[in-house]
Amino acid sequence: MPRKLLSIEKLFEEEGLAGVVELHQFSWEFIPLDYDLLSLELPSFFRSHFMSGDQSGLPAVARAIWGLKSLFGNIPNVFAQGRSVKKLLKLENLYTNHYGQPRAKGSEIGHLFIFERDLDWTSCLLSPLTYEGLLDETFGISCGTVEFGPEVTKSETTTKLQLSCMDKMFDKIRNKHFATIFSVLGVTAKQLAAAQAAATSMNVTQMKQFVANDLKVMKTQSRAVALHISASEAIQKQKGSYFETQLPVEHSLVSGMNQRDNISYIEDCMAQLRPMTIPLRLICLLSHCSDGLSLSDYQRIKTQFVQAYGFPHIITWNNLVKVGIIRVKGGLSQSASLTNLKGESNLTGGKLGIVSQHVAGLVGAGKAGNFQQIVKKLNLIPPDTSLSDPSSPGYVFNGAYTPLCCRLVEEVLKAGPSLNNTAVGEALKLLPGETVHEYTGDAGNKVALIIFIGGYTLAEVAAFRWLQTVTGYQFVVAGTNSCSGNKVVSDAEKL
Repeated sequence: MPRKLLSIEKLFEEEGLAGVVELHQFSWEFIPLDYDLLSLELPSFFRSHFMSGDQSGLPAVARAIWGLKSLFGNIPNVFAQGRSVKKLLKLENLYTNHYGQPRAKGSEIGHLFIFERDLDWTSCLLSPLTYEGLLDETFGISCGTVEFGPEVTKSETTTKLQLSCMDKMFDKIRNKHFATIFSVLGVTAKQLAAAQAAATSMNVTQMKQFVANDLKVMKTQSRAVALHISASEAIQKQKGSYFETQLPVEHSLVSGMNQRDNISYIEDCMAQLRPMTIPLRLICLLSHCSDGLSLSDYQRIKTQFVQAYGFPHIITWNNLVKVGIIRVKGGLSQSASLTNLKGESNLTGGKLGIVSQHVAGLVGAGKAGNFQQIVKKLNLIPPDTSLSDPSSPGYVFNGAYTPLCCRLVEEVLKAGPSLNNTAVGEALKLLPGETVHEYTGDAGNKVALIIFIGGYTLAEVAAFRWLQTVTGYQFVVAGTNSCSGNKVVSDAEKL
């Protein structure tokens, strides 16, 4: 069982099963998916924590953090931001008191960062443009593994591929912008063809060495190149027609510009019955980046969405309202005042709808009216950056946005012991939840562990991999699971 509670033990006693059934508590530990990526693989955590308000999963996360500390020693510097981070750190302290201090004397990890997923919905909702992110968007990645169907393998069978640095070809292209993938794969294919051609002019001794040492590696690389080229073609076929018009809309949504044109584009997507995740993610992005929708926009877009995709998706919409991704600008007070202006004639028909408006203004909204301020204070919209040789982690979203948590980590590491009178200190006041900053003065090793409660996105992982090349720190990303816009929508569809 995830947790052995006294109430469950009493229930077994009442049923006469005490002594017959023995209960054990399973201790979740981080699973290493790669050298710098850890996951608890708890796919239900996001839904239970953010949609149901069930925080019973936090002890498993706290226990896993204690497990890491027991292996690598205490972490001297801690920064955490979110609604549940103080509770999580308190639970981890209880485990330390119960099980004892870490046996390791040194501190192999110098910094611990903990973020809740609802700090940055934008990184979930934007389209990732790295190769690994698009693999997840197109085929779905589970436990670090992707399954390619016949359209990629060019045969009747499917192929499962473990995505890690052990695959040298994949490691070369995983974090690159998709626009550069075909050129990289093309160069590698030409190099392999040249090496195979050179083998035809070898003497017997050279041929023996070639067969013994290089032939197997070359065949493996050739298969990998062919597989990734086919996967890239499948991604381009599925996403290419949408991206040409969708990416500029996403960019302007984050920038807070052309709102009327963006709403018209979303309405066109629904009218054309594009896959539901496309308009719904854009609606969520519109609401989040605008700090809520106006009441009239909310009502009209919701009506069009339900009419286009069916009444069962009222559940999907309401779950996103619960989380606070979709909400009414100004919350309850504005919704109520605008409704009263409509007069008595519309009162009866609007009662049920207004209940959802009130909920949208109250639930999960955090601190309203702050997104654009946060973007400006932390400079989250990067200047123009090269896609082949990026100068900013914002390349993962085509230069539209720098992941918030990536920028927070960078600024906190620069700030050192005090965040007062800094841009990041001012920005933290605008973010939802509480801030924990414990700085002991011991810089420790230049290794930082970043934990996401609710899941990390692969775009954020790529951004941290880029950041470590310019900061000199090694970043290890961990989370309850991987997360993406499609997975958020999928969880919202469930009753």
